[in-house]
Amino acid sequence: MSIQNYGTSASRNLIRAAQGMLEHAQPITVLGDFGTQREMPQNSTDTLVFRRTLPFGASSAGTTIENSDRYVGTPDIAASNFVLAEGVTPNSNTISFQDVTVQLQQYGVLFKYSSKVEQLYEDDIPGEMVKLTGETLAEVMEMVRYGVLKAGSTVIYANGSSRSAINTAISLNAIRKAARTLESNRSRRVTSRLAPGVNFGTRAVQPAYVIFCHTDAVSDIRNLPGFTRVEEYGSFKPIHDREVGACEDFRFISSPLLKSFAAAGAAVGSSGMLSVGAANVDVYPFIIIGEDCWGQVALKGMSAIKPVVLKASQTNHANPLGQFGYVGASTWFATVRLNDAFMARIEAGVTAL
Repeated sequence: MSIQNYGTSASRNLIRAAQGMLEHAQPITVLGDFGTQREMPQNSTDTLVFRRTLPFGASSAGTTIENSDRYVGTPDIAASNFVLAEGVTPNSNTISFQDVTVQLQQYGVLFKYSSKVEQLYEDDIPGEMVKLTGETLAEVMEMVRYGVLKAGSTVIYANGSSRSAINTAISLNAIRKAARTLESNRSRRVTSRLAPGVNFGTRAVQPAYVIFCHTDAVSDIRNLPGFTRVEEYGSFKPIHDREVGACEDFRFISSPLLKSFAAAGAAVGSSGMLSVGAANVDVYPFIIIGEDCWGQVALKGMSAIKPVVLKASQTNHANPLGQFGYVGASTWFATVRLNDAFMARIEAGVTAL
């Protein structure tokens, strides 16, 4: 295990610098503010079942929604089947449900430091570790969400029919294909997000499909025909602090955490697409969500991360002389796709600037 020794960080005792530590970058999480939120009570189980009602007349393929990217038997309702005859009781109908099961996993971050750091170093290293612990664990949870969401089964390629053929940036045509897919699958627009603050709950937002993407793609998004910047919304309000703007039925939110599939596309050649240190195009996923397409659950709610600090002065059988301390935190958390029919992923390159 790595340990923060006195010599690990360059001391500023020689110049007695008055300035404090540089402010830590806040976690750049965007996905966690959306999705169906559930909290798991303590001492109950490690497994949660999301249940929802299927549209009238639809049936499922398999036991979970994830086995299909669209409804099987999407209802083609004929009004003639619902005509009532005088004095005749109509046939009754039934409701169909689908369950999606998700199991909580435990994630944790741990720092270790020496008693010399605690007692002699001029900066509050344990205090900085507390901040960094919360930020790191928040980003770990964001990566869990990203890994699940970018594996959805509904994919639209900017060009070609596979990831390995991609050498084109995102286009209005690709976005419209996504809109057509979502609409045909009866996906509803996102109408709520997790409310800011420590309380568990949601707040309403103006209905829209939401696209999450890497910050590398922002310039291409702003070049889309009909794109509207956040500053030009007028009476409309952004649904997230990292919102870039809107185009037709979609709102774009960017984050540097949503990384590309490196060198997974076609040869760069003269395509003008970005590739970081490789001969092939980096492929960027643009994750599009509708309401109730995915969910997340955490033990005791979404604010369950509580850092734990064990000072070097706290002696025990493993630390009899008080020579080291710990700062860390853990949480139980899971993410699951609830309905692939309500979400899509556009895969595209990004223009090299």
